[in-house]
Amino acid sequence: MSAITRNDTRTPETTRDEFGRDSQVRPASAVQAHPSWREQEHYDLWVEWQQRDSAGRWHPHQPVTHRTFRTREDTLLHAERLINRGDFPMQGGSSAAPVTLLRNRRAALLSAFREAEGDGVTLIREALFPVGEYALSLRVTCERVADPVRATFASAANPLRSLAGQRVKLTVLIEHPYDVLTRAEGLLELGERTARIVTEVQTYAAGAAVQGVPYRNATVTVPRGFLKKPLLYRYELAAEESR
Repeated sequence: MSAITRNDTRTPETTRDEFGRDSQVRPASAVQAHPSWREQEHYDLWVEWQQRDSAGRWHPHQPVTHRTFRTREDTLLHAERLINRGDFPMQGGSSAAPVTLLRNRRAALLSAFREAEGDGVTLIREALFPVGEYALSLRVTCERVADPVRATFASAANPLRSLAGQRVKLTVLIEHPYDVLTRAEGLLELGERTARIVTEVQTYAAGAAVQGVPYRNATVTVPRGFLKKPLLYRYELAAEESR
């Protein structure tokens, strides 16, 4: 069943289901957290080359790698193994000098990384290791985030339910990310089969597929028939832009 998008001038507390019947929008406080939404600590290792400008300030130049791990210990161990290998490629004609120099200074880089400190909460370690006009940046960060979830729209595990009552951005598009049809932003209100942002109301089949990261984003996929790419209704927490 296709989602129905239309303008609605009634009060936010009431909407209509796909059969034209009025139904009350479920308040955010009534949405119970599903066990699959439980947030866990995720550790990230970020490695990139930076370049110094004429004023002596460092700016991102080229990413090297980004990996996510389950534990702090695994993250630090992987970082040290990466340093010992000395494998930090840089694309472009000027890459030979800093990469070669860095391989000859692996012990110094490892020592700098081990001595580096962050705030101990979200930033575990941060090291900036100069190599000529470049510098290698290594950061280990920690963030509490839920694992991706797949569910049907009617399921209690539907990750879209975790965004109810929050300010979200809606992007309606055809599978290809540049085929954007509609955009909207506002508080998300959910009914049994509906999702509403201001005057934009979508009605979904109970079995519509939803996938996303709870408390961050959710995408509802609506098939359009044989040989047609599905419509994607992507909901994202508006606050994510400032993270």
